[in-house]
Amino acid sequence: MAKKKKNLADKTRNKKRDPEKKVNPFEIKINRQKQKVMGRKVSKHDRGMPGLSRSKGIQKRKATLLQEYNQRFKSNKFIDKRFGENDTSLSVEEKMMKRFAMERAKEKTNKFSLNEDEDDLTHFGQSLSSIEKFEEPLVSEDEEDGGRIDADMVAKEHFGGFMTNSNHEELGGQKQKSWKERMEEIIAKSKKEKYERQAEKEKTRELTEKLDAEWKDVMKLMSGSDKRGPEDNFPSKADDFDIAVRELKFEMKGKATDKLKSEEELAKEEKERLDKLEADRHRRMKGIAVEEEEEKKRVHFSADDLNDNFSVDIQPRFHAVFKDGKMKMNEDESEDENDEEETEDDEDKEDDDGDDKDGSEEEDDEESEKDEDEFEENDNEEDKEGSDDDSDSDSYEDIESENEGDSDSEKPTVSQPKKATVDLKERKKVMDEARKELPYTFPAPKDYDELLDLLQEHSEKDQLTIITRLRKCHHVSLAEGNKQKLETLFSCLVQYFADLALQQPPQLQLMDKLVPHLYELCQGSQVSAAQVLVDQITERQQEFQAICDSRKGRGLYPALDTLMLLKLVAILFPTSDFRHAVTTPAIIFIAQMLAETSVKHERDVAVGLFLCTLVLEYVSLSKRFVPECVNFLHGLLFLASNKDPNKYASVIPPFRPVGKFNDLLVVSKTNKKADVKMLKMSKVLNVEMDIDELRNDDFRLSVIKGCVALLSEFQTLYQELPSYREIFSPILDMMDKLPVNKYPLTLQESIKDLQKTLKERSSKSRLQVSMPHSKPKPLKMFEPKIEEVFEDRKKKKAASKEENEKGKMKHKYKKELKGAIREIRKDTQFLAREQLNEQMEKDAERKRKVKELYGMLATQEGDYKASKRTKKNNNPF
Repeated sequence: MAKKKKNLADKTRNKKRDPEKKVNPFEIKINRQKQKVMGRKVSKHDRGMPGLSRSKGIQKRKATLLQEYNQRFKSNKFIDKRFGENDTSLSVEEKMMKRFAMERAKEKTNKFSLNEDEDDLTHFGQSLSSIEKFEEPLVSEDEEDGGRIDADMVAKEHFGGFMTNSNHEELGGQKQKSWKERMEEIIAKSKKEKYERQAEKEKTRELTEKLDAEWKDVMKLMSGSDKRGPEDNFPSKADDFDIAVRELKFEMKGKATDKLKSEEELAKEEKERLDKLEADRHRRMKGIAVEEEEEKKRVHFSADDLNDNFSVDIQPRFHAVFKDGKMKMNEDESEDENDEEETEDDEDKEDDDGDDKDGSEEEDDEESEKDEDEFEENDNEEDKEGSDDDSDSDSYEDIESENEGDSDSEKPTVSQPKKATVDLKERKKVMDEARKELPYTFPAPKDYDELLDLLQEHSEKDQLTIITRLRKCHHVSLAEGNKQKLETLFSCLVQYFADLALQQPPQLQLMDKLVPHLYELCQGSQVSAAQVLVDQITERQQEFQAICDSRKGRGLYPALDTLMLLKLVAILFPTSDFRHAVTTPAIIFIAQMLAETSVKHERDVAVGLFLCTLVLEYVSLSKRFVPECVNFLHGLLFLASNKDPNKYASVIPPFRPVGKFNDLLVVSKTNKKADVKMLKMSKVLNVEMDIDELRNDDFRLSVIKGCVALLSEFQTLYQELPSYREIFSPILDMMDKLPVNKYPLTLQESIKDLQKTLKERSSKSRLQVSMPHSKPKPLKMFEPKIEEVFEDRKKKKAASKEENEKGKMKHKYKKELKGAIREIRKDTQFLAREQLNEQMEKDAERKRKVKELYGMLATQEGDYKASKRTKKNNNPF
């Protein structure tokens, strides 16, 4: 059988067909599933070609990342601006056709044709053809046709000058004007024309307004009717909306103000102000006036100044006249001088801000005394020179005559006698007042003695002023070491605060005004302030412990300075913290004093009540239970109650059931109409006051009233405690033993209210102690959970649309983040490989060059040795 011949057309068709790419089966990676699940969609990534994708990624990085890496040290670029070169959607033929069409379009245009508008010039993005040609220039309202320069002026000034010479006279013999004179004439003429136009415009406006005002009457005359509309008969009333609109129209608008300054800027400005005031005070102490100081300052003269304005100020001389050892002067001048002195005094008072009255420093006194001596010497010299006034005045006669010839109106009518002596007296008065003022700047005290030197012999107001200026002059932001200076100032002020309480009488008002300064200084450096107060409390606690050791475990109540320091702690530091570096030791010290100090006289009772008040202030926020305080109040009720001689009262130390001080607060007389007053610690703790003055019923009633008030506060504070009944049941029993019938009615009512409240809250039922209730755990079910429709993924709880969108965005974000991190790692690896290849190429090139050098050197060495051998062989010797 003959072979079948293939068709020639099939052969030709098969040649033109692209050969099929053979896929290497070893390059395909198949992601096999562990188990097949029915209904699951086939994943897109069940198979892949990692080698092919890796090679594509490398080729892409070579085209992009590698090019950027190679061009990293080059600043210039070659940008291909050929039409369609970077457009992949165009084929080569399309690119060529479009380029050919653009070239033909360019050839049609004639670049020498001036009428063509194809190449339109622009200026700032705007076509020059569209810009106004200024053929008819716009004239403003102020510069109309009348303001143009006339033709005569144009002919002479702009294009004239051919028939004249600038340095000679004109042909007519008239002198030519200078350029300045001509410009002045032009300016004057234009101003005159402008003024005339404005006047005419104003006149036209007034006539128009007058015509508008009379228009209604003219219309009525023309129409011949006198009827008025309803609007003319009844004026319209403004409604609420119109009123609101008018109010908004005339409402004050907010004005722009300066920016808020920071604390550092304010401190800097305040320091500069104080320095300026201090310099002014020193100047006044030396007797230097402001005018003299300005005269001393050198006036700046420019290089072009020819001193044309030179003049001599003539000071008139006068004869000093004395009578009865005193200088005599006119009444009018004395009144003027008194007025000037009063104005100077007012200015000084304003500079002092109303704070400075007395006091000065030794250095300032010495300087002022020296200045006074100098002024006295000058006064004597002037008195001696009084006889030479005529000769001095003659030396300025020629200058005076010239000045009189220049201006007749400035001729002096009355001479000014004795002005120098009066000025000297005024200076002495200003010096004395400046010496009495407080300095505006002070050096920071290094210890307590220096602070006392600054504050001694000053009033309370001046002391506060000194402290304020100390803080402003040494603000933390002004210098580097100011923080340590302020910390030292705080420790000195705390010690001074305690010493003020020991004075007789105690300076409580000054102490109260010192508290804001201490608080602000404490906020500036809390660590150092806490350490200062802890040291003070520790020192006093050690003294108290030493007294307890010497008196068999019983101490003495502290003085007023310790009480004020404990009060200061509650102001400066927080008391609600569970544990604090200052308040915790302070409250422990108070509890120790309440527990270990026995009550033997009325002052002990007053101090104990004050300590209980401090405890209430300390625990008002934290509601911390302090048993020593409640026990002390219970003991005070015991001292005021009726005792049964056959029974021992149940009291806890420091109180005793038997003793000579147990009836310390028992009221002897009935005082139902007496007014119970609160205690004043300044009077009770006064050393000069006798203890017998406190042994009266008024003091006892005041103590009982304070005790009842504190108990009512503590029972409100501790009402949520489970042990409320056990805490206040002894107090309730002790209140039943009080002689209430001897007390005033107001005190009886407060005691009854407290008893009622204690009984009600103590009678409340309490829950028994039990284990915490927990939800019973269900038994484990071993039956399988059957679902009708199985889903591979776990079901999520139904959420809102926003939450679903948020979840999708989070998923996309994580996916993109992982992909970006993966690409960055691949880019880094690619760059590392390229850098390694580059370094290896450099090393190979270097080895090759070194090898060539070694070969060349070996060849030279061989030639040298060969020439040396030939010379040796040729040498007959």
